[in-house]
Amino acid sequence: GGSCITIIDGEFKYDTGAHRLHDKSEYVTNEIKLLLGNKLKRVTSPSKIYYRGKFLNFPISVSDLVYNLDLSSLIKIIYDNILTRLRKRPLPESFKQVAYQSYGKTISKMFLISYTEKLWGEDADNLDPTISGGRLKALNLRSLIKDLFLIKKTDSDHLEGAFYYPEQGFGEIFNALGKKIGPENIFLNKKVCNVYHDNNKILSVSDNNGENNFINNLVYTAPIDELVKSLSPAAPKHILDKLKFIKYRELMICVLYLDLKSFSPNASIYFPDLECPFTRIYEPKNRSTKMSPIEKTCIVVEVPMGERNMKIDSAKEVVYNKILSYLENKNLIKSEKIINYKLVKVKSAYPIITRDSALIIKEIKKYLSRFNNLNMIGRNSSFEYLHTHNIMERSRSLINEMISL
Repeated sequence: GGSCITIIDGEFKYDTGAHRLHDKSEYVTNEIKLLLGNKLKRVTSPSKIYYRGKFLNFPISVSDLVYNLDLSSLIKIIYDNILTRLRKRPLPESFKQVAYQSYGKTISKMFLISYTEKLWGEDADNLDPTISGGRLKALNLRSLIKDLFLIKKTDSDHLEGAFYYPEQGFGEIFNALGKKIGPENIFLNKKVCNVYHDNNKILSVSDNNGENNFINNLVYTAPIDELVKSLSPAAPKHILDKLKFIKYRELMICVLYLDLKSFSPNASIYFPDLECPFTRIYEPKNRSTKMSPIEKTCIVVEVPMGERNMKIDSAKEVVYNKILSYLENKNLIKSEKIINYKLVKVKSAYPIITRDSALIIKEIKKYLSRFNNLNMIGRNSSFEYLHTHNIMERSRSLINEMISL
């Protein structure tokens, strides 16, 4: 499962990310249903944004804006969005432009820009548009005006909170895939040392046990820079020099075990506040009741490490104390309810896709395309912001290509 691992700690289970299966691909959903049967459940649990002591809907909801923001802010939002629709929309060149075109400057500055810069550690104007992952939908201006002047709740927004999730954690999808393939066909705990080639084809892969494995096809899913570094003969110097611009975001996840039945009813809670050291909290129990004991729960707090947030070498105790301080100051938790905590480092959690690195990746991929039996799938190898259903769709297409050859 790569980063999609479910960790079991006594009575508690949690994933190394706020993973869930979006029903965006009929093929992928049906395949996973076949693998897991009735152990794959449909869950309805909306997400929220924590903003100035209030919980607002995510994706951003028109009715929430009307009932939680002051009139001055609402007028600015309407003005922004009228201007956006009147102006010619150029193809966005950065995440900031995507945000402004979708929601206008006022909303973007309130929620999206600060959150994104904290998450990725880069200026939003320098981030490639693709890091939105296709999740930013344009604000419904008609609904906003309608809700503002009707002065009552309407159903003008559809709250997105439905997804699929395995009973025993997201990692069960990949455990089931492994079982289907057969454990005898999977070799674990081996580090790739060298990838040998003849400039046209990958010939073999050596590991840290000294074994050299000859191959017909290589499907690579680890970080793309590691692949380039492992090539033998070595890649050209101008390609190797570009690897210093390829960066990944590291996360520290802090799991708080709580003497509470529930922390919140939400799948995830997002924190755009720059004074907050973390970006997101998710509660595994809201994905499946089997993830925690009946009378207890746990929450997983995601902390980006490095630029624009906590220092990459921060001690675990420092990270924990900053999290606890913020949660207590905002009255979101009481320390006496914390049974225990654990911190887990997640390396290369996200590829940092900047406008510059997107161009550099194209050059690196062009070089790698000379190897006719090499394919790259996954976030870190293709250097794209992808979801599970995207990756499985691509895997299906690749296998179909291989079979037809």
